[in-house]
Amino acid sequence: DEFFFTQFYGPQNIHPDTTFNDLVNTRGQDSSTPYIENQSLYWHPTLYRVTRNQGTKTYTRVSQLESSPYYRWDNSVLPKTEAFPPGFRMIAYSNQQGANAGGETGGNMFVECCNFVNDEESCTNTVGTLEFPTQACDFLGLAFAMPTCWNGELGIEGDHISHMAYTEDGYVAGACPPGFNRRLPQVQLFVRIAPYLGGEYVTSDESDVFHVDFMNGWQDGVLQNIIDNCPVIRDGEAGYNPPCNCAEEFLTENENPSGLVCDNDVRRYIVNEATDVVNSLPRGTCQLSNVITKSWDVDPPFVCDDSPIPAPVPTPTAPNPTPTPPTSTPAPVAPIASTPAPIASTPAPIVSTSSPVTSSPPTGTEGCSNSPLRFRTLNGLGKRVWRDCTWVENKPYRCNNDELATHCPVTCGVCDDFACDDSPLRFKLVKNGRRIARDCGWVGTKQIVIRCGYDGVTETCPSICDDRCSEEDGKNIFE
Repeated sequence: DEFFFTQFYGPQNIHPDTTFNDLVNTRGQDSSTPYIENQSLYWHPTLYRVTRNQGTKTYTRVSQLESSPYYRWDNSVLPKTEAFPPGFRMIAYSNQQGANAGGETGGNMFVECCNFVNDEESCTNTVGTLEFPTQACDFLGLAFAMPTCWNGELGIEGDHISHMAYTEDGYVAGACPPGFNRRLPQVQLFVRIAPYLGGEYVTSDESDVFHVDFMNGWQDGVLQNIIDNCPVIRDGEAGYNPPCNCAEEFLTENENPSGLVCDNDVRRYIVNEATDVVNSLPRGTCQLSNVITKSWDVDPPFVCDDSPIPAPVPTPTAPNPTPTPPTSTPAPVAPIASTPAPIASTPAPIVSTSSPVTSSPPTGTEGCSNSPLRFRTLNGLGKRVWRDCTWVENKPYRCNNDELATHCPVTCGVCDDFACDDSPLRFKLVKNGRRIARDCGWVGTKQIVIRCGYDGVTETCPSICDDRCSEEDGKNIFE
């Protein structure tokens, strides 16, 4: 097995000896997952920015990372999709057979370097290979979708690759190749560097072949229930699941997610070696000899303090610093820990302490308001993007979409029809210092007064939050 640093998302149980039971029993406060029932672990080679000074290289770990795992399936085809079984693991590489077809952009991996221009995303894309652009941009997005066709094995005993295969055309609904007669959900890991500084970047394995590891941590029966009973909404997003209206119906929100694991804790409990700023990347044969024996059962002992740690142990160095990219069936990689990053879509701003509107009329034409919150929609390429009502205003024809008009009734001049209608779109709000994505169904499920008090929610979900909105006529009580 090769030795290199990796970055983790999800539970803080990141030791090589971690088991499926360790993951599913992880407390919410020890995981960055947004939902308690999914304690799956995702990881990839650590990303570094390289600088040079008089011939000396310095590798600085990229820390400004945001990540979101997406699950995708299609219940209209056979074999039917089934949930990941307990103990399931897999590794997928961007050069595996079938990985370079299908997907969102003609392949199951793409890199995009995007700038915001007049509130629109302007992106350059690379499909199929890991290429870090030298120019800076507002954010760099790296997305990789894993295979779905399964031969029924768990992916243990040193082989986490050969039990899975991509469909014959690379798409989720494609036919599975011979020998893989079962189908699992596709996991797509989307990683974003924001801002992206440009220059020279590498992965810790210094390869242009990207790979992602997945270790199932779903509570038994939960994902299958979602697959079976959560209908896909909006044709444009068919296959991305769970859709907005199902996450809150089937899953329990993690009210107290963890932050990053500090370097001191990694060095004290996982492997005692610097990973943040280094002059060379450790490479070579991994015998796990430098990994510290696991000292906890389920709850990680991380405290993020500045107490002294032992002196680092020597690290192996590969005789050839430029590795040969793996073939379609590369050797499995041991999960050596780096600093995890949370599963989150945006950084955490300040929490709102406002209260829902109960007497003063909302501002705006005809006594109604645009939602001030950014919403999710599809761009011209069918990709999910986040926009606001200014974006709608820039192209008046966008008001022909009733969903956008409901979110932005003032902009679209439809207050008579939609002043008291809840936005049907997923939107971003600030909760407990974190920016999260929710919808009005979540607002009306429980803790309504508290949830309506978050900035922008009353304007977005008036039938739930604004006392002056009545369901008697389903329209506008301000007429």
